[in-house]
Amino acid sequence: MTKPIVQVKSLRVSYSDRIILDNINFTVQPGEIFVVLGGSGSGKTTLLNHMIGLYDPIAGEIILDGQDIVQAEGEQRKKILRDIGVMFQSGALFGSFTLLENVRLPLEELTDLPLTAVNMIALNKLKLVGLGKFAHFMPAEISGGMQKRAAIARAMALDPSILFLDEPSAGLDPITSANLDQLILRLAKSLGITFIIVTHELPSIEAIADRVIMLHDGKIIAEGDPKTLRDLTDNEYVRQFFNRRAGEEAEKNEAT
Repeated sequence: MTKPIVQVKSLRVSYSDRIILDNINFTVQPGEIFVVLGGSGSGKTTLLNHMIGLYDPIAGEIILDGQDIVQAEGEQRKKILRDIGVMFQSGALFGSFTLLENVRLPLEELTDLPLTAVNMIALNKLKLVGLGKFAHFMPAEISGGMQKRAAIARAMALDPSILFLDEPSAGLDPITSANLDQLILRLAKSLGITFIIVTHELPSIEAIADRVIMLHDGKIIAEGDPKTLRDLTDNEYVRQFFNRRAGEEAEKNEAT
């Protein structure tokens, strides 16, 4: 069996005295589109933020391509972070920079390549996401969906083996969201990139996910193929989530 490219072991996260994530364990295989889902406040984004090294857990391991980012320091930690790419929910593009300038930022900051090479690589990344003709546009001059594509291009600037996407479809209309799903599928297939995606958008989950974990109250309550979970799970909360059905408590509150 192929060695996992991501391993999360016994992860425990707290804010002040409150446990947010408890005993989180899962693996991700190379080239997999792996989705972290759950309701609002379930800990999805908290998990992502710890996996990309923004915060340290109180316990556990996060092994990315064989190296534990929790224990890594100095140059070793920098190397781990260079091997991953991140697209935040807002896209986080710099409004005063063109798309080309946004995408080339990681290359300028983390490599010694000459400007001509940096521009060529950045333009190629924009072409990969269908934005080659928009390289000199400002973020405000393009649509929200195109901004998400540009953010993915920037996340790919250093050729990472793992791409983390936080709510990529948030705020997009159904057609734009579906187009973004197709882009993710194409990049995963053509480049062999491993995607770890945080989302609660059911159409996207069913369209792109090879495997999912579902968080609820800080724990993993389901793991597997999303269609199988939707149709065969014994967990009532999982059934409610996949079938967009209100829980008994919500239905009682509506009735009163």
